Amino acid sequence: MSKGRSLRVFVDLAPLSRDGGNGGARVFVLRLLKALLEQPFAHEIHLLVKPEAEAVVAPLLAKGAVLRRLGHGLDVEEPRKILRTRRRLHGFFQPLLELAAPDHTSLKRLGAEVLLSPLGTAAFHETGLPHVVVAYDFQDLVYPEFFDADERRRRIEFRGDLRRADRVVAISEATKLMAVEHVHVKAERVSVLPPIAGPTRKALDPRDALARLDALGLFRVEYALYPANFWPHKNHERLLAAAARVARETPDFVLVLCGALDEAREALRAKAEAAGLAENVRVLPYLDDADTTALIEGAELLVFPSLYEGFGIPVLEAMGLETPVVCSDLPALLELAGDAALFFDPSDEAGIAQSILRLWTEDETRDRLVAKGLARAERYAKIDVAGGYHELLGSTGE
Repeated sequence: MSKGRSLRVFVDLAPLSRDGGNGGARVFVLRLLKALLEQPFAHEIHLLVKPEAEAVVAPLLAKGAVLRRLGHGLDVEEPRKILRTRRRLHGFFQPLLELAAPDHTSLKRLGAEVLLSPLGTAAFHETGLPHVVVAYDFQDLVYPEFFDADERRRRIEFRGDLRRADRVVAISEATKLMAVEHVHVKAERVSVLPPIAGPTRKALDPRDALARLDALGLFRVEYALYPANFWPHKNHERLLAAAARVARETPDFVLVLCGALDEAREALRAKAEAAGLAENVRVLPYLDDADTTALIEGAELLVFPSLYEGFGIPVLEAMGLETPVVCSDLPALLELAGDAALFFDPSDEAGIAQSILRLWTEDETRDRLVAKGLARAERYAKIDVAGGYHELLGSTGE
């Protein structure tokens, strides 16, 4: 790509939620798009967004992004299944179909030169439009029971789109391995870029951090933290059982949980209370960035017992804020944390409890992991993720 050439990149943000429903992907994508808009010779970024999520992208519009409102009668309409199927037919049939029934909703007709799908869907894929898709995880291949039939079908379609995409960005080597070995994406079409754009969380002013902890009822409280939406694969119930074991050994132990999905969160709160853990487990809603930063900074440790991860952003953020980490021994987390965390089998309640107790009580281990974690976070911070996406989009659209 010529350095002076700017491409018109359409970004599929149809799944974007108003709150934390997209998990860490939402935070990453918004930061990535901001960084792409700030690149030298920046691409022209067009955002496909539903009206209810327009406020979320307002800061990007202020930086020059173009809003394309999604919905019936608006700027762009999401392609229904028949149209999606048609667009995926072999290229031989496309000219004939176009003559018989022109695709008036094609993004190419709106001037799109590249399509970026960064939120786990590829609904706007069309023949002849260079397409870059981000792959976060393939957990339905490991835990299909965590998804209803409609979501399983959607994920199967998405895996098919990964095989059609011009480029796939995997968020870790572990995710790339799954894409190649289980989804059968060609290895040469997969790039690995971590889901970070710019520096990870910055430490707050100490007075601000203390004020925020006080407002959350955690001033002068020693606690372990697990910031994660209340999805099944996040393994909250097994963590509750482990917390009960820790509390029997250390009665003043406090575990703080925070995340989106109201119904699942309140069900977990009820289970904690029924187990007699009301004083040991604090269940908080989804919090803004600053409150979450204060929570991570103030924690004695971050515990991350997920059953499946493509990367593990909170682990990296904790290491950058000098909070020691104890987490699942999943391939992606082993890749991310290396020797800078304690690891456990996430299916073993006793093992989770033992690891938490060790990090809760062993100051020497905590100090060692803080130092190693900070060095590891600094290494990741040096990766020019936005620059990598900028070049990838440019080369795809040549």
